[in-house]
Amino acid sequence: MRITRRILTVVIAVIIVFLVVYGLAMLFGRQILYPGFSRYAEKGVRIPGLSEGFTPQGVSFLEEADCTLICGYYPGSEASRIYLVDGNGEVKEIPLKRENGEIYTGHAGGLTAAGDYVYISNASKLFVLRTSDILNAGSGEYVSFIGNVPVPCRASFCASDGEYVYVGDYHALGYETDESHRIRTADGESKAMVFAYRLDEHMEYGLETVPSKAFAVRDHVQGFTVWQGNAVMSCSHGFSTSHLYSYSIGSPDGTFVQDGKEIPLYILDSRKQNGNLRMPHMSEDIEIHDGKVLVGFESAARKMLAGLIPCSLRNIMIVPLTYLN
Repeated sequence: MRITRRILTVVIAVIIVFLVVYGLAMLFGRQILYPGFSRYAEKGVRIPGLSEGFTPQGVSFLEEADCTLICGYYPGSEASRIYLVDGNGEVKEIPLKRENGEIYTGHAGGLTAAGDYVYISNASKLFVLRTSDILNAGSGEYVSFIGNVPVPCRASFCASDGEYVYVGDYHALGYETDESHRIRTADGESKAMVFAYRLDEHMEYGLETVPSKAFAVRDHVQGFTVWQGNAVMSCSHGFSTSHLYSYSIGSPDGTFVQDGKEIPLYILDSRKQNGNLRMPHMSEDIEIHDGKVLVGFESAARKMLAGLIPCSLRNIMIVPLTYLN
């Protein structure tokens, strides 16, 4: 009987210690593990749909509606969608359909708004939506893609800077990329690329269909954009620490042949790295708005243990670009 009581006492003590440590980790883990991120980053809009199974992927900002756009997917046959969230937390939900009217259930890995069009990247394509269709739709009303632009990469993410749309590869074990994307760098071999498509309002879907630039990038890139001559990358893999890297782009390091056209190639390796902000796990797509980086996170999605892991984030986070200096 005494042994049973002792075992029970030990078990209760262990549970109490665990709960105390877990509670402290939930409250203060981010400040301890990610002091720079805690100092720089501020909360943006809360990500909708997490408790219903939504897994967020892409993020952008729609100037016309002064709101944040968040895209992602739901499990099973439920439609992938875009959420529009304004500064007051008001939410409009836009489920998506393909050009042929079928419900779109794709990964929707990247999202960017550029003028008359909104682009979603996935499965080696930029899927195109009219900005006006999104603005005019009611909450819960389906909006269909009007077309797509094939791209020579996985199309894991996308972003725009007002001059180009950037779309690129996520490379990791099990996520292979095209053999032509193997580029020798100062760090070994890059196996992922990002392509820049020039925006052109006179072209169908608002951009040229052949890339103008290519960037050789590191593994685990989840988001990429350009700001004042710097490339900014969100990198993450599983539950490990995420990073917001920056690189000075500089002059081309060579050329890359794509679609029969020779285009400038920029190798973004350790020689050009000029910033590294450590962030909590599972950072996703990024976009720059008003001199700050919007960073999406999928760590609080139900699929990812519903935010039970300490440092999981339920908001789009906003990081001033001062960390580059």
